[in-house]
Amino acid sequence: MPRPFAEVRERLERQYLEVEFDPASGLSKEELFAELNRHRAEHPEEPRILTRAWLFHLLCSRARIAVDPEDYFVDQLEHHNLLLELRNEWWREEEGREFANDSPPAPGTCSSIVDTSHTCPNWRNLLRYGIRGLRDRVAGRPGAFYEAVALVYEGVLVLLQRFEAARPSPVLRSLIAGPPQTFHEALQLAYLYHELQEMEGEAVRSMGRFDLLYHPFYAADLEADRLTREQAKELLKYFWIKFFAKTQGKMFGKPFLLGPEVNELSYLALEAFREMHTTEVKLHLRVGEHTPPEFLDAAAECLQAGATSLEVLNDRAQVEMLCQHGRSQKDAEDYIIIGCCEPAVMGQEMNCSGAAALNLAKPVEMVLVSGEYDCFEDLRQAYLETLGAVFARCAEDTRRRERLWPRINPSPLLSGTMDSCLEQGRDVSEAGAKYNVTGCTLVGLANAVDSLAAIRHLVYEERRCTLAELRQALAANWEGYEELRLAALHRAPKWGNNDDRVDQLAVQITDFIGPRINREPNARGGVFHAALFGIIGSAKFFGEQTGALPDGRLAGTPLTMNTSATTGRDRGGVTSLINSVTKLDLSQFPMGTTLDLTLHPSVAKGEEGRDNVGAIIRSHFAQGGMALQFNLFDAGVLREAQRNPEQYASLQVRLCGWNVRFVDLALEEQELFITRAEAAG
Repeated sequence: MPRPFAEVRERLERQYLEVEFDPASGLSKEELFAELNRHRAEHPEEPRILTRAWLFHLLCSRARIAVDPEDYFVDQLEHHNLLLELRNEWWREEEGREFANDSPPAPGTCSSIVDTSHTCPNWRNLLRYGIRGLRDRVAGRPGAFYEAVALVYEGVLVLLQRFEAARPSPVLRSLIAGPPQTFHEALQLAYLYHELQEMEGEAVRSMGRFDLLYHPFYAADLEADRLTREQAKELLKYFWIKFFAKTQGKMFGKPFLLGPEVNELSYLALEAFREMHTTEVKLHLRVGEHTPPEFLDAAAECLQAGATSLEVLNDRAQVEMLCQHGRSQKDAEDYIIIGCCEPAVMGQEMNCSGAAALNLAKPVEMVLVSGEYDCFEDLRQAYLETLGAVFARCAEDTRRRERLWPRINPSPLLSGTMDSCLEQGRDVSEAGAKYNVTGCTLVGLANAVDSLAAIRHLVYEERRCTLAELRQALAANWEGYEELRLAALHRAPKWGNNDDRVDQLAVQITDFIGPRINREPNARGGVFHAALFGIIGSAKFFGEQTGALPDGRLAGTPLTMNTSATTGRDRGGVTSLINSVTKLDLSQFPMGTTLDLTLHPSVAKGEEGRDNVGAIIRSHFAQGGMALQFNLFDAGVLREAQRNPEQYASLQVRLCGWNVRFVDLALEEQELFITRAEAAG
């Protein structure tokens, strides 16, 4: 029996760093690779989905394994990322052929990829049928697709048998025989499946509606006296720490969704989350009209304790938005969040939310370089036309990449969980899911809005400079134009302060680009979906390729993310920022949007602070906001953490849609959070 979690936590956090695989338990990497090469040489015309399924089965049946007697769960398979290596080989081959003679888009304007990394399997089917049942659903059905699905699930059964032989366990014997019957079995199945899907090549970016899916197992265990509440919490902590141990908290967080109907497991999950204080697991909370105030109080207590890796969702608005964009009412009500803040129907949708991205700030730079404008309205219109042209190029590149997907990363394990794939006999890479959409994220909204507002203020209203002089200042990265830059930074109005004239610029941009994206066909029988958020990687990537901007930003620095104001520029406080954001029609962004709020810890302190957090959430949602995520920190504490990082190893900050340890950030990123804290304090 494993020891209490608190006694072994430190070791569990390192469980994947130095795994000792038994050499006698399977083949080495070189031997596995030789087997793959032999198979490919003997089957040169084999459909790629079958080649991948064969390799998957080989790894499950013959790669080395390890079991940890001090863990409740088994999962360690030395697969050497061979499936990812095969995918990357095909990716280079197919992309090289498709884009060999193309000129890339203008630097810093947009990006596109084949996004296999934002998925949610059908957890309901996995728990209902188990591995054997999922295999039996396709057994004997003709065609490469069904053969591949059967082969990978047969491989999982073989792997379960190997683990059970190495460490005999009633949990594993039960999962070999059929679907899970207990809370422990359900968690074991979920984690092993998670690891194997990621081995296949598709990142699992949602673990599903946790309280809804797992409460029946939890309740049955309590009823039968198989488990106490405290024992269930121990199991959950052992389960959740594996996600941190796998990535050391540096890979975006693993999403679990709670609500809107809450139960005892919902509260147990929040309690374990608060006590663990880990960055890797992140919670999405669906909050509706009937959400008990006690549930919001429990969430606020997590924030008070520094466990801020959670996002709160406006349930009614999210469901209405999904219905508006093609989902049935029933399916929309079964949504989860994939990745950061992207709503999708659980187990029925491939939303590919990271496939495309647009830099909203770059067209400002482009129109300033390319022309003269007699009035601000002409310049604003030129900006929108340029933005539309950038998206057109981005969409076409993305479609071309999507058409390569079946030859790059067919996914029989993931497809085998989805009813629509089995009904059609089509892999998810070939539009087998019920809903097939493509995300286009928008980065730098505040930079674009503030830059247009600055041009209007400095050039066309105050006449502090001509357009030519502003162009010269930007080309010089504001060097020699310090007084003008100060005016741009501090005199020109800014997004996020409930200033109607500035906020209307944001409305005009989003009213243009949101519908433009949402009506664009993708290559999988669906459409693109706009997302008004961006991850830190995109903000830095596009920022490095964007010159100085009229809002006072220096060349090469990161752009703004999500619907947030430029750091330190939302001087009107939380209420003004919320008022600005909710002037936007956020339903035009069905791939998701969120608002980052940075609060001083004193705002959330004690019972009054807990009520303050609840009031902020309710107020934002009453005005039409979609989602909220919080940072609570004091600038002085962050400075102290810079000086003495070893004393603040558990200090978390919210980085886009996930949490990281403050001390793991680069100095430049730490300074950004300190600036935010100073503005909030």
